[in-house]
Amino acid sequence: MALSSTDQGLTPPGMVALVDDEVQIAQALKALLSFKGMAASVHESAESLLAALTLRDGHLWLSESDGTTTRLGAVVLDLNLPGMNGADLAAELLRRRPQLPIVMITAALDEKLLARVRAMQGVTLLSKPFTLESLEQALQAA
Repeated sequence: MALSSTDQGLTPPGMVALVDDEVQIAQALKALLSFKGMAASVHESAESLLAALTLRDGHLWLSESDGTTTRLGAVVLDLNLPGMNGADLAAELLRRRPQLPIVMITAALDEKLLARVRAMQGVTLLSKPFTLESLEQALQAA
């Protein structure tokens, strides 16, 4: 994923959706990405992100609570989510937009699920705990 340079750092073209049922983690990631000049939105489940998305002009657009829409530039999501898990969410997002950069974060030890994620084209896997620098690199490489 090409990132553009700004005075504050590197930014992906569009909003970064953060999907984690641990809201504190997602809010912390949002603050850190904001510090680096990246706009982010927080979603507590796969279903809440999917409900906020529309496909238009070949891109996924994210409807925000204030009624505005922003192009989705990347998704950072937890593997272990309530309801639809992160692997299923990643597969659905890639079905809708195969070029969408996705970074999966996990502390999971389920080898079968991890193998499924590793096999997905265009998904970068980061193990928790990870550094902001490794997240930036994953977004840049995606």
